[in-house]
Amino acid sequence: MSYSGTVTVLSEHATLTVMDEATAKELADAADAYEAAPVRLRRAILDAARNGEKPADITRAIRHVFTYDYVARLIRQDRAAQ
Repeated sequence: MSYSGTVTVLSEHATLTVMDEATAKELADAADAYEAAPVRLRRAILDAARNGEKPADITRAIRHVFTYDYVARLIRQDRAAQ
């Protein structure tokens, strides 16, 4: 059996380089915002739908970050759960 794919190996250093606190905090805050963004966006979509907004309008408002099909499905699932 032969394997012709590419293998990527990552290794972590035992110690981190010295980073000033302000930079570390800015990076951590940006990472937190990035991780929370999908949950926050889904919540905003559902809030808009519960206020009567249509899936197509919501999709345009979020600049197609999520597709119309995904937005509509999310709204249908929310309505079915209520």
